[in-house]
Amino acid sequence: MRMLAMPARKIPLSYRNITGHVHSNKSDEYTHFESGLERKALLLCEFDDQIEKFKTQPRRFEFIHDGKKRHYTPDILIKFKDGRLLYIEVKYRSDLKKDWEKLKPKFKAAIRELKSEPNTRFRIWTEQEILSPFLQNVTFLLPYKNRPFEKYQLATIQKILSRGQPTPINELLALCSTDEMEQAEFLNTLWYAVANQLVTTDLSTPLNMNQLIWVKPEYSKDENNE
Repeated sequence: MRMLAMPARKIPLSYRNITGHVHSNKSDEYTHFESGLERKALLLCEFDDQIEKFKTQPRRFEFIHDGKKRHYTPDILIKFKDGRLLYIEVKYRSDLKKDWEKLKPKFKAAIRELKSEPNTRFRIWTEQEILSPFLQNVTFLLPYKNRPFEKYQLATIQKILSRGQPTPINELLALCSTDEMEQAEFLNTLWYAVANQLVTTDLSTPLNMNQLIWVKPEYSKDENNE
């Protein structure tokens, strides 16, 4: 499967929806979006630890409908770390309902063609799948991905977490420093670490100061071998 090819469909200018592109660490090119909902779906892909890579406008499916040649391009292709591939169409539920008769032949064509490809599926994501506490959390964390931080603070956080069980954020900050101002600085560094998946927490529930944080297993092994 070619994940690096150019988009199969050019993103048009839109006066109804938000269009644009964002940089991703999981894609070798800018990822394009055609709506606010699609941009949010890309955020989910960027922060989902099970996803290795993803690409927008990945492939064109050709099919015949009403005696005419037609084509369809899904919004996103996801490659999971376990090798599974998932083609995603992102649609608001109201648009899906309104345009279902026009969309159904396109979706059926994609599903039919993908049946012969192992470990490959097609899914529709609406706001029901996308709008979630996970999305709220990653939207909050996004600005921290490239924010400056003190390296010694990150090392301190990782060292503390590597020596024990998952720790609530407020307890972790107390172990890092007894000074409230310095604890605030450590908190910024902690959000940087979470945003860049250097430490781990459950992002499926709303973030709070009692949230458990733990170190990534590979870091813990390295620390214990020193």
